[in-house]
Amino acid sequence: MRKQIIIGGLTGFSLTVLALTTGLLKPTIKLVALSSLGAIPVTVISSEFIHRKANQKVKQLDNKLGLANSELKKLQNVQTDNSKLSKCLAKLKTELSRVENLLSSLKTENCNLKESLQFTQAQLAVSSSQQAKLSEQVIEYEESYSNELESEVQQKVQEYITQDREALKSKYRALLEEGEVIYAEAMSISEKYKAWAGEVAYRHQDRKAYIMGLTGEFNKRIGEAQGAWEIERGLLLTQIETLNEKVARLQQQLAGDLTEPEYGQFGYAIEGKIANDIGRWTWDNLQVPLSIKGYQKRSDGSVDVGYGYSQSTPVEALKRDLQRYSEDIARSLGIHKIVSVRKLEIADLLVLSFRREPAIKQDELKRLLTPLDKLATQVIREMSRKGTVRIMGATGDGKGVCARYLLSRIVTTLSWYIRLHDPQHGSDQDHWGIPKVSKSGRELKQALSMITAQMKDREVTKVHSPVTLDILDEIDTQLEKEDKGQFLNLISRIRHLGMKLILIGQNPKVSRAGFQWSDMAQMIAFYQGGSALDAIKNNPSLELKRDILLKQYNEISSVYEGKNEWLDDNKKHYFGLCVIPGKNPQWYELPVADSIEIGSDSPLIGKSFSVSVSSQEFVEGQKNAKLEPYGVLQLGQEPKSAKGEIITQQEMAAKSDPPSVIPHVGGSVPSRHTAKTICKNHPDVELRQRKDGRYYCPGCKRKLRKDELAVEV
Repeated sequence: MRKQIIIGGLTGFSLTVLALTTGLLKPTIKLVALSSLGAIPVTVISSEFIHRKANQKVKQLDNKLGLANSELKKLQNVQTDNSKLSKCLAKLKTELSRVENLLSSLKTENCNLKESLQFTQAQLAVSSSQQAKLSEQVIEYEESYSNELESEVQQKVQEYITQDREALKSKYRALLEEGEVIYAEAMSISEKYKAWAGEVAYRHQDRKAYIMGLTGEFNKRIGEAQGAWEIERGLLLTQIETLNEKVARLQQQLAGDLTEPEYGQFGYAIEGKIANDIGRWTWDNLQVPLSIKGYQKRSDGSVDVGYGYSQSTPVEALKRDLQRYSEDIARSLGIHKIVSVRKLEIADLLVLSFRREPAIKQDELKRLLTPLDKLATQVIREMSRKGTVRIMGATGDGKGVCARYLLSRIVTTLSWYIRLHDPQHGSDQDHWGIPKVSKSGRELKQALSMITAQMKDREVTKVHSPVTLDILDEIDTQLEKEDKGQFLNLISRIRHLGMKLILIGQNPKVSRAGFQWSDMAQMIAFYQGGSALDAIKNNPSLELKRDILLKQYNEISSVYEGKNEWLDDNKKHYFGLCVIPGKNPQWYELPVADSIEIGSDSPLIGKSFSVSVSSQEFVEGQKNAKLEPYGVLQLGQEPKSAKGEIITQQEMAAKSDPPSVIPHVGGSVPSRHTAKTICKNHPDVELRQRKDGRYYCPGCKRKLRKDELAVEV
């Protein structure tokens, strides 16, 4: 019995070794498990069949071995180039010789197998149950092995994905295919082990089919490799063609030829955009590349654009083509006309001149512009109704020239006491040349407080003379958001108190106080240069005439850009738009800055804030004024004993800054006089002043009118 078990184990082991040597099995963990699984049933089946037909099988095995040897020789002749298969066949021969020796030993121990048959049948049931358990374990292991294999492949793909994705994909596919082949081989070998003793011929036939399958798989892999090589070869050819094209373009560039258009970087300039569009149209329609070098505006409103061209391009032919298609280009780009196309003699440059809009005629320009002296007379007359003038413009747009011209007309035509406040005194932008009351931002803020106090005094005393005009330069930089409401209230209240303001600044949106375009309705506005365009687009009062004003602005601005192209700042011509509330907007042209003269020694131009007695007498003429000037006489004093109060620049600087720029507008802070405002109907009741400046009487239980107020000394 022991010998039969040993012989069966040796037979299973030898068959396993034979399968490994012939290539049917691969040395993997799966196959080792399957080989151990099939050892026991194969032993039992082999013992049973050998006991019954031992003698017949020996003869059949001898014959089949001869046939196998002949088949092996044929396969060796066919697969001479496959070194691996040759080694496997050599090992197969060795294993077959070992099988012959084992079969001879089986003949001698045939009798012993009869005794072991019953024992083997008893173990068959046990082996079947073990086989079922092992099958379940194998299935579980296969699932775990498949998961491990997949995770390992994914890890490898992540590690080498930056190196060669296509190689990793092919490797991944190869691993999957190899796993499937291994699984198929394991299942086929398991079936072959069960029927080994009775189907040796079938085994050899199956081995032959398997070998042929390996040969086909080998050929298939060779075909796949060849296909991948063809794809890679195609990619390399494409890269070579691309490199050849780049080399050709580089050679053209070295020879001075353009291969594609070169556009200029002109930002938001409309003329630069049109120049680029002309080059783009030439490339799209004529297939001629141009290099946009730059553009230049002419005084007549036309624009010259310089274009570079390829050395291989016939310049005369290109010139004729551009002249021929000039109307098409102008129509497609929405410009008025292409004036000319010419070749520069001193450089390889093609100059194209175009005009955006039709040239405005001098008669039409003269019709659009209102004579400045006529406009100034109208503005000065309207200042009695709107006491505030707002001059708006960016740096370099001429708002200082506008203010100086308006001031020169006021000095020569009116007897107003003028006070100039300039927080940028001494800067490069200081072109006033006349005395100033405020010379810093701090002094200007103090002056605003004093203007508010002057308004308060005049409301109470009903003394509205002399007329004062305060010119506040760079006002936008001195006000804060919390001052906006009080400042607008100040503007609305000084109109009938003999007080005027000229505010000089920039766009309302630039102001720190947060003024809106709608706030301009309280003022006479002068919009200088580009500020006129902002006003046309944003001011609600100009909305109905926006289109016509925009067209007029484009026509006028193009003319003045040409005029001022080569002029110094003191020689430039400035234009603007004047908007008087309730009247049509008017365009105007300012005189040259050097031609404006203001008498700096005029007594009308104050050197201090307060009006002295001598200045008062000069302003009022030769009349013996009975009304006390503001800030000079207290109520109840005689005019004969009045003395002018002079506040010097040092005294203004020595004063501390107020908590707000305009603290008194609508507030309860008392003015400098000692009088008390009372209600005529309830003189003993203390009045309360509201934010809008009006007084509230608790006795009357309402706000009082001016004729219901009285002043008690």
